[in-house]
Amino acid sequence: METNRLKELSRIYELRGSDFQTQNYGNNPIVFMKKSGIDKIQAIENIEIDFEPIESLCIPNENVAFKVTAKWKDKIFHTIGEANTKNSKVSYLGCMAENRGRGRAILTLCGFATEGVFSADTKWEADELNNSK
Repeated sequence: METNRLKELSRIYELRGSDFQTQNYGNNPIVFMKKSGIDKIQAIENIEIDFEPIESLCIPNENVAFKVTAKWKDKIFHTIGEANTKNSKVSYLGCMAENRGRGRAILTLCGFATEGVFSADTKWEADELNNSK
């Protein structure tokens, strides 16, 4: 669903239709932002992202988890980026965990998350949840 605020944010960050993907889950259209859009936002806003492995959740070739800290202007946002062999179709779990955490942080800090936009790196998880119903 495209709101006026989402249109405004897209204009501010020079995002195009190719930076998004919409998919229906039941009767609900869900908007996902691709890495290209997240990269644009991070570059424009100069958002700093730090990743710290959560050692107790990292199992080689099975699970990777990072504490993600995003700094933007006077705001600091903490989240987790996680990927494992059950929620990722790719074998490069570290990169996927980073992308998920980075996308979540940037979309939250810049107001996209409140408009119902998710990172495309989380799309597979949404597909799996939808298919399990």
